[in-house]
Amino acid sequence: MKNKVLLFLLLIGLAACEDKVDLSKTLKSGKPALVVDAFITDLPEKQTIYLSSTQYYFDNSGPKKISGATVKVLDQTTQKEYVFTEAGAGVYVSQVRGDSMLIVDHSYRLLIEFEGQTYSAYSLMTRVPPVDSVFFDPIKDINDEIIPGKYQAEYRAIDPAGLGDNVWIRSYKNDVRNTDADRIAIAYDGGLSESAGADGLMYIYPLRRFPVNDNGGDENDQWLDGQKFMVELFSVTKDAAFFLQSVASQASLGGGGPLGALFSPPPANVPTNIVNITSKDNEAVGFFCTSAVSRAETIVPNSYGRIK
Repeated sequence: MKNKVLLFLLLIGLAACEDKVDLSKTLKSGKPALVVDAFITDLPEKQTIYLSSTQYYFDNSGPKKISGATVKVLDQTTQKEYVFTEAGAGVYVSQVRGDSMLIVDHSYRLLIEFEGQTYSAYSLMTRVPPVDSVFFDPIKDINDEIIPGKYQAEYRAIDPAGLGDNVWIRSYKNDVRNTDADRIAIAYDGGLSESAGADGLMYIYPLRRFPVNDNGGDENDQWLDGQKFMVELFSVTKDAAFFLQSVASQASLGGGGPLGALFSPPPANVPTNIVNITSKDNEAVGFFCTSAVSRAETIVPNSYGRIK
């Protein structure tokens, strides 16, 4: 009986706390920060850097694009400077292709000047392994019978000898990249972590399968006859790998329904390597990374087998 009385009092207390509070009128908007999206590659195409600004949490107008900035990338080895010109609001494009700009083992510096502030970041261009092969395994039903025209994809790559190779694995279906944060996958040498001891080995099984198969719907509807498959391997620095993993972690907060949101860790800012060298009062977020890229593409189910 005592427990029932306590439960009744608790319910009354909760009911008394239903007054709505409009936080949009009590929270301060804060100072906007420069947002930098500067992942550039050695692909044979002009490279693009995107600039915008953060916005007040309750502002639904969309990101503000930054115009009028000066954007440059400097090769620290050759001292050659590459200028990115504004092609549209917040969109800055290089004058040369990535394969003419980025060289493995060269260090690069990003410089952005905007409204009297100078922002800087550094990135080392690291190596990337080639995609060795691509395969498609027929999917089977619960009776172990092959389902015609449906497949699970697998690619294979071998980590080069020597510790410290970090690779971001990205996949495309019919030329559309899977951008879901929970599909971000990083290979640390050939394993899932720096301590995996996978140096110089073929990428382990989860890395060969997880990033290139969409498990969001019917698991028997992964890859179909005639679809275009592509996988890309992006070399990234250790700091960039941590940034990407942090993005994935923050995106997954609150999953698993109300209880998942209740017990998940609080949201936090992801790391950045963008530094304001003029003033500490105007911070920036985002990341600068230079990546070597290898890729393979084919039409399902025609496998590469081993790539020559």
